[in-house]
Amino acid sequence: MTESDTTRATRAMFRTILRRLTALVVVLAVGGALIGGVLTGMPGVWGALMAAGIAALFTLGTALTMLLTADKPIYVASGAGVGAWLVKTVVVIIVLVLVRDRDFYSPGVFFCVLVVALLGSLAIEFSAMLKARIPNVEPGADPWTGAGPTDGPR
Repeated sequence: MTESDTTRATRAMFRTILRRLTALVVVLAVGGALIGGVLTGMPGVWGALMAAGIAALFTLGTALTMLLTADKPIYVASGAGVGAWLVKTVVVIIVLVLVRDRDFYSPGVFFCVLVVALLGSLAIEFSAMLKARIPNVEPGADPWTGAGPTDGPR
């Protein structure tokens, strides 16, 4: 079975997103830890690293889920996306409950790094989607039935 043009283009887009998001998370972890360390000492370092970890869990997890389900029917991709989101949300809630009222990290640095991660990931994803060459229709498909040139009659 060969991949369709749409599946190839979608996979290429999600691979691009994964590469760029990985770079963003690394920059946020290193840069946030340096800036947080200068501003608030070790609590700033821990706040930046925790935020970068949560950003990695959410952004990379979503992009990886979508990459793995790019050739699946929409209900499978949607189910995987919602399931992954629920798991990630539970993990984050557990982490936040465990670190609540602790003083080993800086909540301010944590918040700032998460905001930068959110804005950066949105920019990366929108940019990749706008530049992706994903066809709106499958080349060679019958516009009425959706049958491709090798599907045979329906």
